[in-house]
Amino acid sequence: MDTGRIEKHEAWSKVRAALSDPRWDFRTVDGLARETGLGASDILGLLEAHRHEVRRAVSRDRKGRALYTTKSWPVGLREVIADLQAFAAKSF
Repeated sequence: MDTGRIEKHEAWSKVRAALSDPRWDFRTVDGLARETGLGASDILGLLEAHRHEVRRAVSRDRKGRALYTTKSWPVGLREVIADLQAFAAKSF
């Protein structure tokens, strides 16, 4: 039995559950690390490995950190506005 594969699956299950928490629209790597007990580099690796399930916001939080959610999470009006503002800022 491949214990490394099982551990990665269990780690991704924790991250996916934290991303799906209805209390949050988006999560930072730091927030996911605190909630899951995993290291930030592990979180980033899992987000990359499961990018087909994860959406990264165009905008960032107030501290400039990247924000993530699941692709199944509905796109809200604030996200659309933030995306349009980011696009407009790059266009000029």
